[in-house]
Amino acid sequence: MGLPQFQWDGMEYLSLQSNQIQGPGVIPPQCLRNISSTLRYLYLQSNQIQGQFPPSFCNLRKLEMLDISNNRFSGVIPKCLRNIISSLVMVDMGNNSFHGIIPDVYKECGELQGLILNGNQLQGEIPSSLSKCQSLMVLDLGNNKLNGTFPHWLGDLPALQALVLKSNKFHGPIETPATYKSAFPGHLPRTYLQNFNAMKNAVKNRTTPTYLSAGGKYYSVTIMVKGRDLHFLKISVDYVIVDLSNNRFEGEILGVIGCLASLIVLDLSHNSLTGQIPSVLGNISEIESLDLSCNQLTGEIPRSLAGLTFLAFLNLSHNHLGGHIPSGTQFTAFTASSFGGNPELCGIPLPNKCEHPLAPQLQVNGDGDEESGDIGVWVWAILGLVMGYVMLSTGRPKWFNAIVDAGEHTIKTRHNRRRYVENLWKHRELLDYAILALYVSKSCCISSLSGFMFDFAVGIYGKMTYKPN
Repeated sequence: MGLPQFQWDGMEYLSLQSNQIQGPGVIPPQCLRNISSTLRYLYLQSNQIQGQFPPSFCNLRKLEMLDISNNRFSGVIPKCLRNIISSLVMVDMGNNSFHGIIPDVYKECGELQGLILNGNQLQGEIPSSLSKCQSLMVLDLGNNKLNGTFPHWLGDLPALQALVLKSNKFHGPIETPATYKSAFPGHLPRTYLQNFNAMKNAVKNRTTPTYLSAGGKYYSVTIMVKGRDLHFLKISVDYVIVDLSNNRFEGEILGVIGCLASLIVLDLSHNSLTGQIPSVLGNISEIESLDLSCNQLTGEIPRSLAGLTFLAFLNLSHNHLGGHIPSGTQFTAFTASSFGGNPELCGIPLPNKCEHPLAPQLQVNGDGDEESGDIGVWVWAILGLVMGYVMLSTGRPKWFNAIVDAGEHTIKTRHNRRRYVENLWKHRELLDYAILALYVSKSCCISSLSGFMFDFAVGIYGKMTYKPN
């Protein structure tokens, strides 16, 4: 089906999306010549257009938005795109049948914010000239046949917020430790992740919700979110995504990824990652979807993950995890499928019952001052039990009060008092035990209380010497 006759002169915006337009040469070249100096927005997505990329598109010198996704285009992506790359802000050619290489035409792409080429049959390496696209926010090259080593220059893209490289054929080792996904063997890169400033600060810099939409710009991206492939017709510029699934990454998940505090979606599934899950993932406070399934991860599930209040989807299945499943507000909503395939895991919602109940655990944030503050709370709790026992057995409350006054003197500064109160709150369950012990002392014999205190003190000492992950 062709286009009806209408006035083309001076046109700036042309949208023919979501129709049943078929065949090649949908827009007559003579019509495009009339609007080559005025057209800014061209939307042809979700039709049945066939044939090669129209060379006449390369004459649209003012074009900012080009979306020809979800059609039947074939052939190679022409190099003539360099003629209009300087004005383009968004290019979406996803879900077609383009083959060949991605042309190296991005040396003057200062305005480009979104490049979506997913779902084609593109081969070869990712052109390094994309490192010149300093405004690039969304890069989706997933579901192709791309190869080569990890594109280290991605760390030079300060605005990058959505990176999708899944299901390709990257290969070879990564010389620098790193942290991304694409089907190539190699470790995940540390230094590159540290440079993704937009992924660290998107939430911090957010003012009002904004979308890249018509009149402005929008990006159409298909990603795995909360266990399902979702197609985002309009993705917010604040939506921060890292999808490195379905490759052959190996090595550990580096703790530096916890610096990307604005991540909404993190998918590292179906790789060969080893080691423990970093507890610093609990610092990604905005995350809604976390998928680490089908790797070779070991150790326990960090309790910090139970504090992620926005986490709506979690998949840790098919690893080698063990120990207790943490309890927490979010974890109560997850089903057994989130944890299956880990024979050593126990606790709700799995049918495996834990032999020993989960005891209160210290959480160390890597700050020696905080660690000493945590231990101080345990010491004060034990001291409280001992003093309670002595006070009740000897009848000398004045002596007890003097000890308390001496203890209060050690936390008289504003800083120490604040930290002390915070630690009291963090270990409020322990304080409940102390109150219970004093209550029991009023109604039980001294010998029974002594045994209770001894057992409890031994348990506390064991937790103090325990080294958390």
